[in-house]
Amino acid sequence: MGKYDDLVFKIPQEFHSWYGFASPRGFFRGTTMMEKAKVYMDYTSIVKPLVMEVPHVHHAVDEYIVLANADFNNFYDGFDAEIDFWLGDDPENMEQFTFTEPVIVRIPPKLYHCPINFRRVGKPVLFMAIYLDGDWSKISPFINEEGREDFRYDGAGIRRCVNDRTKECIYCGACFSEKMKERAEQDQEKNPLDILVPYYEMGKRPRTGKFDKYVHYYKPEYHDDPRFLSPRTGFRGREVMPESRMYTLNNIVQQACEIGCTHMHHNAEEYYFFTGADITHFFEFDAEIEISIGESPDKMDTYTITEPTAVRIPEGYWHGPVKFKRVGAPVQFMPLYPSGNYGKIVQEMKENGEIVYTYKGTDLPK
Repeated sequence: MGKYDDLVFKIPQEFHSWYGFASPRGFFRGTTMMEKAKVYMDYTSIVKPLVMEVPHVHHAVDEYIVLANADFNNFYDGFDAEIDFWLGDDPENMEQFTFTEPVIVRIPPKLYHCPINFRRVGKPVLFMAIYLDGDWSKISPFINEEGREDFRYDGAGIRRCVNDRTKECIYCGACFSEKMKERAEQDQEKNPLDILVPYYEMGKRPRTGKFDKYVHYYKPEYHDDPRFLSPRTGFRGREVMPESRMYTLNNIVQQACEIGCTHMHHNAEEYYFFTGADITHFFEFDAEIEISIGESPDKMDTYTITEPTAVRIPEGYWHGPVKFKRVGAPVQFMPLYPSGNYGKIVQEMKENGEIVYTYKGTDLPK
């Protein structure tokens, strides 16, 4: 047992019956899996057309939805899908977006979103829902028995099984799959699901462009660093989307190497996610990685990673460098900061032997 074992979590294989989703999938369920975690997210590969969700909001936390090619080895050229998505201030007056390239959508508190119609899926699509909170929840409007609009709260730990209300939902997907199998037998172009008809009617209205600022299309980041696949991708927080509270970078590591230096973050957590590069085959992981964590740069514990893993690094904790000792197949390494920028503090020694601490980050004056 190590001092920081509670910060290193091996992502379990989650087998399920969700129609159209690759199984097993990887899920990092926040505080359910790691005490004090402030991120809740999934790595899901969608392999068949399907419809998700009804309009809902999150009352006090951002959500980020990532839609991309599930194979990160071919992130940009491999996208082959058509996905319809709705955003709006009012669930009865929403604007339609159609995505045909990799995209991330920021959903601030109180903004209605969904349904999501994966109308065509030529190749597996990555679906990631990232909540900058340690839990998952939503609020959905409905008409109560008295004919008035009401709101239903749902979330992790309180949802009941649709088929057996005496049990807690375990997200097996059985109820969802019943409806989606019916959908698969229909010609959606000629006869869309009844639930989607009003949203496509909304989509016929002129777009205001009010919600475009929440949609960011990924841009290829070309480079000459042989350690990483080029181009790579990232979502650089406030640099690309004002008010964003998330900053991520997706590195596809191709060879044994060392990344970064020993550093810490003064007032923000950081999370490391290590997975296989093809999310459809999430648990095909062939690498050996070392990461060190400690409360002092001179005294850190080292952990060895050989399977999909999430690492939480609390503010003020020293960590790094990340050492990829062996890479048998490409590995996705994603640092995630639940703040809108990136910054680090490194320990340096002057020529006279004096130790100083230097800040390096994205918010420095130009």
